[in-house]
Amino acid sequence: MSPPSPAPVPWLLLLLLIAAAAVASAQTTPMALDVNEIPQRYDEAQLWRIYNISEAMQRQVPVSQVLEQKFGGNIWKENSKFLDISIAKEQLKAARSFLNAQRLDAQVLSGNVQALIDEEHMDGINATRADPGQRTKKATRSSMHWKDYHDLETIYAFMREIRSKFPNIVRLYTIGQSAEGRDLKVLRISENPREYKKIWIDGGIHAREWISPATVTFILYQLMSNWENQPAHIRGLTWYIMPVMNPDGYEYTRTTNRLWRKNRSPTRRSSCVGVDLNRNFDIGWSGYGSSTNPCSDTYRGSAPASEAETKVVTEFLAKRKYNLEAYLTYHSYGQMIVYPWAYKAVKVRDASVLQRVGNTAVQRIAQKTGSTYEAAVTHEVLGIAGGGSDDWSRAALGVKYVYTVELRDRGAYGFVLPPKYIKDTALEGWTVAETVAQAIG
Repeated sequence: MSPPSPAPVPWLLLLLLIAAAAVASAQTTPMALDVNEIPQRYDEAQLWRIYNISEAMQRQVPVSQVLEQKFGGNIWKENSKFLDISIAKEQLKAARSFLNAQRLDAQVLSGNVQALIDEEHMDGINATRADPGQRTKKATRSSMHWKDYHDLETIYAFMREIRSKFPNIVRLYTIGQSAEGRDLKVLRISENPREYKKIWIDGGIHAREWISPATVTFILYQLMSNWENQPAHIRGLTWYIMPVMNPDGYEYTRTTNRLWRKNRSPTRRSSCVGVDLNRNFDIGWSGYGSSTNPCSDTYRGSAPASEAETKVVTEFLAKRKYNLEAYLTYHSYGQMIVYPWAYKAVKVRDASVLQRVGNTAVQRIAQKTGSTYEAAVTHEVLGIAGGGSDDWSRAALGVKYVYTVELRDRGAYGFVLPPKYIKDTALEGWTVAETVAQAIG
């Protein structure tokens, strides 16, 4: 027998009182901040570098997974040689005990991740502050410069400015919208789009890698600030440039969580948000190097190209695969120029050509800035990982010159590279693009 129903009047009265209180509260106080929107801090979190994790893997101990899932670690870098991971202050003791049990040691790259983030922020403020009595001179009308990192709107304003200055050779596409409804924008630069060979350049797939969009916008500036005097191998190409493939994630890193990696799409079966777009392309998607856990930074999504960002990029490029000769995607960090395959431990057939062009770029970078980069096949230096945009462009579109460029640094700052290093790093990125353009001929 069912219990008797409560009298309706008190409940109705209570609901009315609650509603009235909510209205009164809304009129006098701002709406409560979503817990996911409260800026996340990393006070006294440590950044560790752990070597010899492959030995633990042989004992069936997935070190990175355990540190990420059990101790809340944030994986910065994982390759065949080492793991870089940040650990919150509260978990340091327990995480170190776990490492000791596995006979592993952690080199502390930073004793306070928040201090790195604060330094990056202050470096940008100081670099863009006008001298006393002087007005700041802007590099462009859109206020784009390379003394600091910029928000999405400044980057998009810069793209619009380029289009307005060069209406005869530049087209600005909005190729779709992100998970949260932001425009996904691509610039095409070409004097003869029907005939010329094409080169694609993208940045910002991973939200926290701020040096990537900064470098891609610098490449755009290098191209267009001196277009009339560019050599034939530059002017004789059709350039497609997408500075920010993951605008939602990028903006989230600027407001809420500096170390966020994924996009911001909701997950049906979990409260965790976001998919790693560079594990979401339809190549080796269900293979090694990505996660089925929506809370993981390398979550691959529910299906290949399940994400709005991945889908529109693949559709846009598939329609333009004729004459598409190069695919350059900019990431950080590690100072590497790598080429397929990543999803399997095999080299592409023309690996020797890709290695030669990569070596040339490495030599030119050393001459220009003194930085040491390495050219190699991806799986050998970064490990095996499926679902990457680089592998997809080779397999699905037959693009010849496919490179992932891991920009500065080698781990001292990692993703939180101070703005004083933007110019030289971006010059290194431009040097790769220039070298590949020359190789296309």
